[in-house]
Amino acid sequence: MKKRIVYPGYIIIVTVFFLYYLFPGDAVTAYINYQINNMSPEVQLSIKELKPAFPPGIKLVRPDLLHQNQPIIGAEFLDIRPSYLSLFKKEKTIFINGDLYDGTLDSNIRLANISANPEYELEATLDNIQISTIPIAAAYEAYEISGLFNGNLVYSNKEVKAGQGIAGIIVTKSAVRFTPALFGIDQLEFKTIKADFEINNQRVTLKKLNVDSRDVSASATGSIILRNPIDKSTINIRGEVKPHPSFLKQLGNVIPLELISQQKSKTGGIPFRITGSIDRPNFSLR
Repeated sequence: MKKRIVYPGYIIIVTVFFLYYLFPGDAVTAYINYQINNMSPEVQLSIKELKPAFPPGIKLVRPDLLHQNQPIIGAEFLDIRPSYLSLFKKEKTIFINGDLYDGTLDSNIRLANISANPEYELEATLDNIQISTIPIAAAYEAYEISGLFNGNLVYSNKEVKAGQGIAGIIVTKSAVRFTPALFGIDQLEFKTIKADFEINNQRVTLKKLNVDSRDVSASATGSIILRNPIDKSTINIRGEVKPHPSFLKQLGNVIPLELISQQKSKTGGIPFRITGSIDRPNFSLR
């Protein structure tokens, strides 16, 4: 009786051992990279290591997504595993969790079919992401951004093939340093930034933006048209900024206070507009 239990157990342990240590990580990585390159030759996937994980799944160590050899986004690791019960259903669910930029990702994808262009629903939550460590945020010379990013995303291509969704973000303890100075201002610090977005194909609509800080408060709406590469995406945002007295005094050293007063709307804010592209935004008062 003991032999009947020990031998199968021994075989299972040995099989799992060799599957783990002989897992063809390089071959699987090459295949994934090949598939991504087929979708866009300018996009590459770099993975330091790929190995099986327990409970059954795959762990990606230091995955980085690159565009024209420039890092876009990456992670310390990602754990990818299926919902095992969903494997017996028409709709499959895959969980993707990991550590990235000193924060965490918790997400799941529900696939209606397994194909080259599957229908899917995506839900993702990001917690405590350090913005300054994200390559795409650190790539711009005109301004340097820092802060803690928290956000959630719901996105699907089931009803609209091009894809649609909603997203919400909250940024805390953030700052923007301008190079060169903007209207004589080297840096702005913010207590909270809250924004809600609607995504439809290549258009990202800014439904609501609220900014609160020691220096200013602001609100805005607008849109971003996504381009390739991403830093060429076009911006069209309008809003109002209300400088607090201390900041207004600092701004008066560059712009006459009389001129600032003339710019104020009926609500007491100063209308502004941001146009141009992500890498070269144009800021104007109107």
